[in-house]
Amino acid sequence: MNFLKTFINKLNSASSIAIFTHKNSDHDTICSAVSLKQILKDSFHKDSTIFVDKMPSDSILKFVPNEKFETESNIIFDMAISVDCADIKMLNDTNFKIFNNSKTTFNIDHHQDNTEFANYNHIIRGCSSCCEVLFYLFKKYLILDENLAKHLYAGMYMDCGAFTYNSTSSNTLKCASKLLEYCPNVNENFFVSFGIAGFENFEITKKAFNSVKFYENSKIAVSILTKSDFNEVGCKREEGKFIVSYLQNIKGVKIGISINEDDSGDWRVSLRSNSDEIDVSKIAHRFNGGGHKRASGLSLKGELNKALNALLCECKKEILK
Repeated sequence: MNFLKTFINKLNSASSIAIFTHKNSDHDTICSAVSLKQILKDSFHKDSTIFVDKMPSDSILKFVPNEKFETESNIIFDMAISVDCADIKMLNDTNFKIFNNSKTTFNIDHHQDNTEFANYNHIIRGCSSCCEVLFYLFKKYLILDENLAKHLYAGMYMDCGAFTYNSTSSNTLKCASKLLEYCPNVNENFFVSFGIAGFENFEITKKAFNSVKFYENSKIAVSILTKSDFNEVGCKREEGKFIVSYLQNIKGVKIGISINEDDSGDWRVSLRSNSDEIDVSKIAHRFNGGGHKRASGLSLKGELNKALNALLCECKKEILK
C-alpha cells in the first residue's frame, strides 16, 4: 500500500491529529503545517492541531496572521504528522514526546538527509520545499482557494530562494503557475513584507556588513550580530538573518556564515554555499543542525570565539575536500 492510501486509511479512523513543525521555524515548515491543516479540513473533514517550539517570527506571521499554534499537550494523538523535518531531533523535547507517544506517525519532507524516523515516510529528496511535496502528494484532493494557494506558494518561494536555488525544477514552476491562478497578488505581498525595508532593517544591515570577517584566503565570510546590536537599532534577531545571502555572492567566497545572538544568549547560525561542490548540511549536522546542501542552519552555545573556531575548522575540511 502506498503512502497516500495508508495516510487516508489512518486519517479516516483518526479522531485526533497533530501536525509538527521543526525548531526555529521558517516559512516552509509553518506554511506546510497551515496548508496541511486546511487540506485535512477542506478535503477530508478532519480537524488538526499545529505544534511549534515557539511562536514564529513576525515575518512568517504576516502570512498566517489568524492561525493558532500550540506548544504542549497531554493528549495521545491518533495521528502525528511532521512537515519539513529531516530528523526527529528537529523537534524540541516537548514536541518529541507528543509525536513519539502518538499511535501512528507520518513524516512528509523534502530534505536530502531525511532519516525516515516515522512509521510512514513520504520524502521527495531535493524537492524545492515541503509545500511543493504537499501540493503533488494531495493534488488529486486539493480544494484550492486563495488562502491555501498563498500559503503553499509562500513556503515554496522562500525555501527555494525565490526560484533561484538549484532545487527549483520544472515541476516547481508548474506548481507555482497553478497556485498563482488563485493568488495573483501574492508577489505583491512578498514585496511589502521583504522588499520595503524600515530604518531599523537598514541599520542592522549596516552593522552586519561592518562585522564581516574573512577566513581561509577569503573563502569563508562571517557576519556576527549580538543582542546589543539588535537592541541598539530596535529590531529582532530574525531581521538580521538575510545578510548570509549577500555573503555567499561575494567573489571568491565558498561559504557564507551569518551568526546572530538570540535572547537566551545562544548563537543562531545560517550557512550558505554557492556551489554544489560545498555541502553545508554536512557541516550543520556535525553541530546537531541540518538543512540543505547549499543552505543549512545550526545553533552554537557558550563562548563564541571557541565555538566559531570549531565551526571554521569544519568549514575548512569541507572546502578542502
